[in-house]
Amino acid sequence: MSKIVKTKFLCKNGSSIATKPSSINDLSSINWSDRFIEGKWYSGEYETWKFKDGYWVVNEQGKKEEISKAHFNAIFETDIENLREEKINEILKDGND
Repeated sequence: MSKIVKTKFLCKNGSSIATKPSSINDLSSINWSDRFIEGKWYSGEYETWKFKDGYWVVNEQGKKEEISKAHFNAIFETDIENLREEKINEILKDGND
């Protein structure tokens, strides 16, 4: 039986998106915007025991998007030890403010 788990994900590699150019000859009309920013925590969710692995994360534009497991692993921290250290440092930093 599957269950949806809501959690926070730590971005380890930023990601940007681009708008479609107005014409193929005018690449200067492309606008880049941040999708995920390195070092920032993002709200998201995943489903346990799901045949197709996928994650849903709220990006910088506030849009909830589905990300494949392979892409997720490239953008977000998945190492438990690193996540633990990052969370401890965040708590200690907040306690000193």
